[in-house]
Formats: sequence, C-alpha cells, structure tokens
Amino acid sequence: MARPRKPTAVKRLQGTLQKCRTPVAEPQPQVDLKGALPPDYLTESAQEIWRFSLEQIPEGMLSTVDYAAFCQWVVCFDQFVMLAAAIKREGTIQETEDGQLQVSGILHHITKTAAILRGLENELGFTPAARSRVTSFKAATGEKNAFEDL
Repeated sequence: MARPRKPTAVKRLQGTLQKCRTPVAEPQPQVDLKGALPPDYLTESAQEIWRFSLEQIPEGMLSTVDYAAFCQWVVCFDQFVMLAAAIKREGTIQETEDGQLQVSGILHHITKTAAILRGLENELGFTPAARSRVTSFKAATGEKNAFEDL
C-alpha cells in the first residue's frame, strides 16, 4: 500500500515544497482557528478542553477548515477522560452475578477511544513525533519567509 500524500502545507513547512509539484488550484485556508469559540453542543468539560487546547497550540497550526477534526479530537479526549475516571472508580476487573471475574467493558471502550485519539492527534500534529516532522519557518527564525509569496 502506498504512503499517504503529504499536504502542501506540511511540505512548505518542512522546506521540501517544489513549485513544479504544487497543485495549481489547491484551496488555501486563511483564518486561524485560535480565536474560535467552543460549540454549544459540547459538554462543559469538553468546552474547557477546547479553550485550553487552543491556548496551547502555536499560531497558524490549525485553520477553520480543521474545525471538524478538532471538534472530534475534543469530544474523544473528553470521553477518554470520563472513561479513565470510570476505570479509576470501578477498576478494570469486575465480578459478574455468578461470581466470575471478567474484564470491564469500560476497558474496551477506552482502548478504542485511545486509538481514535492517536489518529486524530497525528493528523492535527498534537504528538511530539508529529510536531518533530513539521517545523515552521516563523517559529524557527522569528521572521517572515521572503519566499512565502512566490
């Protein structure tokens, strides 16, 4: 199976973008997600995660087109926290009505949620490994790239 395509923005940040291989009509998101308010449908704890996370991410890392993926990450992370609290309360092993010991169903849910979170974190650049693959010119030098407008 072929490796997934690298987004143009990632190539630009890594310094490997070649003008001859750049898609001509690729849409360019312009608005940073940093100032977005959390949606009303999120729980209070998810809204808190939303605000905290947007304060922590570097400027320009997420744009408004990343809104849906970021919402999914916030909901998954909130669910992961709730499941972890439930495991802390109830434990990973439960006793059935007939006295048998079995693995808690919560453990299954937290494992699936963690897998979804890992995928979203890699897509959004929220892990140390994902961030190490992308370095911003502005972050590295503190100045505007003179070639950015070409």
